[in-house]
Amino acid sequence: MFGTTHALLCRFYDQAAIPDLKHRKARNTAMAVHPGHVAESAVVPGDLHVVWGLIKSMQFKFFKQVVQAKCEEGSDVGALGQHTIAYTDNTVQTLRITEISERLPLKRSIGMEMVSSDPPVEYSARNDTISLSAVTHGDRPAVYVEYTSDFSSDATTAILEDSKFKKREFFDDLVAFSGSAGSAAA
Repeated sequence: MFGTTHALLCRFYDQAAIPDLKHRKARNTAMAVHPGHVAESAVVPGDLHVVWGLIKSMQFKFFKQVVQAKCEEGSDVGALGQHTIAYTDNTVQTLRITEISERLPLKRSIGMEMVSSDPPVEYSARNDTISLSAVTHGDRPAVYVEYTSDFSSDATTAILEDSKFKKREFFDDLVAFSGSAGSAAA
């Protein structure tokens, strides 16, 4: 029975009922580009609450690429707020906070989505998450920080690579700032 049904289905698909099946399958495969995901992480010296304060404020005072950051006001900024960040390359982006988690004692996270960019970016959407976890065993207080971005499927490999290296710069500046703040306090 299976062989007969299988043979009939094969003949059906080979006929004009579904024209161009081989080419359609190839086109679907070519269009099935999955969105880009970029994840970078680092161990940052310092107490979870101090490092979290640097991230949650969205001021990014430690990040050399940020010239100015400010919290937007108004009714259309969402329940958790919206922030405009100006960078040294004259790019200005607006990010809406989509989630904040302080539920667990040793973990914190913030999620955001890009609302606008001037000049415009070459992709449709991006969602970022910065997650922090206190390192529970070590000589000094430290925080494991992970920064991820999920891009729409129209983001190119070059955009994903740029995001990766910008995250690494972000971490280098955060580690340097946190290390200098820690040594100044000692």
